[in-house]
Amino acid sequence: MTVAAPPADRLWEVDVARTVAIVMMVAYHAAYDVTTLAPQTGVDAFSGGWRALQVATGTSFLLIVGISLMIGNGRARQRGLAGIALWQRQARRALQVLAAALLVSIATFVALGDEYIRFGILHCIALSMFLGPLFARLGLLNVPLGIAAIWLGFWLEDRTFGTPWLMPLGLRPDSELGVDYYPLLPWFGIVLIGLAIGGVLYPKGQRGPLISWLASSGGRLGQALGAPGRRALPIYLVHQLILLPLVALALILVGTEIDFGNL
Repeated sequence: MTVAAPPADRLWEVDVARTVAIVMMVAYHAAYDVTTLAPQTGVDAFSGGWRALQVATGTSFLLIVGISLMIGNGRARQRGLAGIALWQRQARRALQVLAAALLVSIATFVALGDEYIRFGILHCIALSMFLGPLFARLGLLNVPLGIAAIWLGFWLEDRTFGTPWLMPLGLRPDSELGVDYYPLLPWFGIVLIGLAIGGVLYPKGQRGPLISWLASSGGRLGQALGAPGRRALPIYLVHQLILLPLVALALILVGTEIDFGNL
């Protein structure tokens, strides 16, 4: 099997980083599925190493979002875009991600009821894509801003507020949060740090001196490893439809009783 060559302006290392994040996501969701289908196995996807993997996965995706936003912003400026036109360029892509996020909310509402995804990682990524370009010109100032956003998010974590409409910001209501909750505070802080990293590594949207050696690396292996990363959104949307039956089949084959009532 051959892998179609990506466009010449693709950065193979960014695609590979997305692939690694996808692998982490699939591994975590496999553990989540085991926890849901067979809690008697003792696998707890909500604590310990599995919880750490979940946080690391979300952090990876959002860090890459920030880096990618800075790359796209730098390249658009090189083509003469600025101001509203520059923001609109990114907003069109953000609308696509937001549409996918709303689809996930609807699908999980049908499947999970009150535990449906109200503001998951796709929702966070979509709003971050709207907001990120507004911070791109701040450069390394995004690091302290990102740290402040992360700190504020943790500070808000144990506090509740009456209205659910502020939940995307990290102001938690008294009602159900749903699964896969990624509020802007603290998670947009990771995107801001990604913007700063992207500005250092990819000035003007291209590899800078620190990573210029990557231009002669990668080759076909980099293209192959980056192929899933170039399709991260559709993989996110469909992976559980494939993974959940596979996990259930594996549990049945090893003789584990499955509780489908937890679905």
